[in-house]
Amino acid sequence: MSSNFVGADETLFRIVESLVETGPMGVTETADRLDLTKSTAHRHLQTLAALGYAINDDGTYRLSHQWFHIGVGVKSREPFYRASRRPLQTLADRTVKTAWAAVEEGGKLIFVNGAGANPTHNPDILVGSWSSITKTAAGKAILAHLPPSRVADILESNDDDEPFASVDLQKELESIRSRGYAMNQGEIISGISAIGMPVVVDNTVYGSFAVSSSSEELTDDDREEALDALSDAVNRTRDQLTAHIN
Repeated sequence: MSSNFVGADETLFRIVESLVETGPMGVTETADRLDLTKSTAHRHLQTLAALGYAINDDGTYRLSHQWFHIGVGVKSREPFYRASRRPLQTLADRTVKTAWAAVEEGGKLIFVNGAGANPTHNPDILVGSWSSITKTAAGKAILAHLPPSRVADILESNDDDEPFASVDLQKELESIRSRGYAMNQGEIISGISAIGMPVVVDNTVYGSFAVSSSSEELTDDDREEALDALSDAVNRTRDQLTAHIN
């Protein structure tokens, strides 16, 4: 633990993250799982409940919807999210596939919105989830347009990306910049492929769009239609962001 961290705060967030991962827990289970004393676990859980961030159901604690309220507030203040909502829905409607909007934060990719009714890939599966920035079309599209120094920092700090040889990755990023879009062929979910494009305004990467579907549906024959729809979504979002900036 860094000397700059507040130990009690770190413990509190470890408890929160554990509740997210495992679901409701009692004091004993929390203490055992995180190697805490029961009194420490009890104090933190009581604090969460007293402040409205957890619900105490007869000694079993679960996170409250206050976290949902915070998440919605964070998302709603994000310029890219606001600008991309309508273009994203239009993208899903035009392609009849699942469409995503994603952003990079702290070297990771998070899907901030999804649309479409593709039964093989429900948008609710990934919205709000962190994902690999080098194995997704949305992530690769962003990575290809970040400054080289930023790319190097991301890869150095991201354990998930250790298997990627620097030379191979640079070649793929160059190819993405050249053709204008990124691809993912079952690298995250077997049988699901995707294509993605970044949204860049004044050399700043705000996020990306991606369209995903079963592998056979994103073949060379029908990829152009999806690319046209992606390009339109990118342009509409870029226009709104430009207007917001100015």
